Amino acid sequence: MITAAYRVLILALVIFVLAFATHEVMHLLVLYAVGGTGSIVLRPWRLAFFDASIFALHVRPDHPVGTVRQAIVNFLGPTLAAIPLVIVLAYVRERVVRIALIANIGILAFFAVIETVDFLAESVFDVDYPVLTTPEFNYGVPLLIFIMAAYAVALGWWSADRRARGNGA
Repeated sequence: MITAAYRVLILALVIFVLAFATHEVMHLLVLYAVGGTGSIVLRPWRLAFFDASIFALHVRPDHPVGTVRQAIVNFLGPTLAAIPLVIVLAYVRERVVRIALIANIGILAFFAVIETVDFLAESVFDVDYPVLTTPEFNYGVPLLIFIMAAYAVALGWWSADRRARGNGA
């Protein structure tokens, strides 16, 4: 089970890189679809708890597109990136791959919610939740999801035997 946990962790991280890049490309696609223009930039992202920066991909609109359209861009970027993963999940039967896909679908759902909530909180309600825009939170939650998925596999919570017993077999 430990080997399966490592496989989940490694595969989930590989899928994450692809899903994250797709998520940013989908932001750009939706931005253009709602009448805006912009570009994908690689920019430094200052850590909140340490005196250091990491790099992050980000879509930078050329001009503001308005509250509703920007909320649509923020929500649909990660949501559209999840669709191919959901389709692949429907066809994959290998447990390790399924768990890695489920973890990444959950992470994309997390991004859809926090990106939209953060934007609407700031632009509509003039409320700032700075933790939502820290790299530690944005990458820490996905890392925590990966670790929880690998841990669950290591403990046998997602084993084929357990599923069979749960179905009365």
